[in-house]
Amino acid sequence: MAIRKWIRPLSIGLGLAALVFLIYHQGLLDVLELKSLDARFQLRGPLPPQLPLILVSIDQDSFDELGFAWPWPRSLHAELIRKLAASEARLIAFDILFTEPKSDPEEDQELAGAIQAAGNVILAAEYTHVPGAFGPKESISLPIPLIREHALAYGPVNLNHDQDGIVRSAPLAIPFQGRTYPAFAFQIYRAFAGRDRLASEHVAPTDIPINFRGPARSYPIAPYYRVLADELDPSFFRDRIVLVGPFASSLHDTFPSPFSASQPTAGVEIQANFIETLAANDPIISVRGWTHGVVFSFLAALTTWAAVHFKPLRASGLIVGLALAYAFAALYLFAYYQLWIPVVAPLSATVLSYGGITLDNYIREQKERMRVRSMFSKYVSPDVMEEILENREGLALGGRRRHITVLFSDVRGFTSISEQIGPEQVVAFLSDYLPQAAQLVFKHGGTVDKFIGDAVMAIFGAPKSHGDDALRAVRAGLEMIELIDTMTQKWSPIIGRPFKVGVGINSGDAVVGSIGSDIRSDFTAIGDTVNLAARLEGLTKELGVSMLISETTAEEAGNAVPLKALRRIKVIGREAPLLVHTPVSLVDESVEASINLDEPYEQQHK
Repeated sequence: MAIRKWIRPLSIGLGLAALVFLIYHQGLLDVLELKSLDARFQLRGPLPPQLPLILVSIDQDSFDELGFAWPWPRSLHAELIRKLAASEARLIAFDILFTEPKSDPEEDQELAGAIQAAGNVILAAEYTHVPGAFGPKESISLPIPLIREHALAYGPVNLNHDQDGIVRSAPLAIPFQGRTYPAFAFQIYRAFAGRDRLASEHVAPTDIPINFRGPARSYPIAPYYRVLADELDPSFFRDRIVLVGPFASSLHDTFPSPFSASQPTAGVEIQANFIETLAANDPIISVRGWTHGVVFSFLAALTTWAAVHFKPLRASGLIVGLALAYAFAALYLFAYYQLWIPVVAPLSATVLSYGGITLDNYIREQKERMRVRSMFSKYVSPDVMEEILENREGLALGGRRRHITVLFSDVRGFTSISEQIGPEQVVAFLSDYLPQAAQLVFKHGGTVDKFIGDAVMAIFGAPKSHGDDALRAVRAGLEMIELIDTMTQKWSPIIGRPFKVGVGINSGDAVVGSIGSDIRSDFTAIGDTVNLAARLEGLTKELGVSMLISETTAEEAGNAVPLKALRRIKVIGREAPLLVHTPVSLVDESVEASINLDEPYEQQHK
């Protein structure tokens, strides 16, 4: 049974975890995982840039001040290069495409001359990949030969857009027609580091996750028009890397970044972040493969074990603590070691596994409550019912030993009465009497064990004990006798004779619980305590009293209900005689005359 108890929740927990892992490997959780990466950037916060980078922005103010439509005259860019070179800028990089010659060749000549004179200009190229009906069309747009001839370097400015449109990485190089073109940012990084010989070295065309330093405008920005107007101190650019690129939204070169999807970052600033990532050698490292598999399996197994091993409240606390600890560890490793550990799949598996097991337990719990409620609702009072539902110990098949008080009541001569009236009248009487008798048992906190024709067997002290169960049973018995007296007025004219009831009460130990089999069981009590209560009820007619109470019950009931010792009796099946009592209120002259405490009375009938 113990193994069977574990098999179901283990199967549910581990099965749901395996389902999450499969969904994760199908890429269905990728967008959520990317969003979790963005959250880590935002929680980590901005990092101060380390490279001497300055951005020259082609913004709306520059459009307004210069009065040119896009694309601007290349002579304007030539003038900018001359001013930046005069300011002793270390590198000048243009995130602007010069891939087509101008209609006025002098513009190209002037820009080429400025680039040659500066000697430190890096230019942008662009790789395109367009799907077509006959296969993808690939091309790479380079600066025109005249302009790129004297450039320090040039490279593609392509950025990678994830499924949700956010830029989080960029290619280090792009292969095209047997040649590999190092990226624009890599060319700048290489030139800044003074590694010119790398021009002939192979650069792997891999995607590099960018370690963004902050949201948009994290780097110093100088408007294009202010540089041309000499409004900035030349020392502002001395020995700096100057990146020139569009900021105006009308030029469509701004993209959402991990720090902000609503406030896009200019492409040239993303290039700055890429350069910084390469220079600091701190790209975001994605932890995948077997390492992630081990962590995932450990969390899934621990969650399933906690859900099975602990009660819901404790299990919930443990699992919430585990999830928070894992999320904190993922944030810490990201912030200090640039490790991107997947969190969506492990936490989803944790939540789904625990939720699945908890839901299954809840459904089974509700079914069990419905079964118990169905079993007991007609036999116990509402407060006892709630006690049973909250604590079902002892309701398992086989039961357990309990100290209880048992009450038997029986309408005297009902068998002969049933023979004299029709079955419809018998049913009508029982339908009138038994519910009222049951309510009296409920009123005093007892449980109706069963109805046997007109007889009632009730248990006090199980499944809920009140501490004064013997007294409750005595009071319930007295009210049953009063009930029959009240019903006599209604039913005597129909039946032709008055009703009398006999009540027997005994206290002691018995086995109480669900007795039977897995197929059919009933909540009942088994033992000599029950048998003696039934014998006492049978003796009430022989001794001419309405209620007989064993000496054990009399002692436990105390003085709350005055009792009178009646006589010693020898019950069938018992060798030793026992002293029985009856409530003083039920003692009349005929009973008083029959009281004899010396000579035991032997029971005549079972």
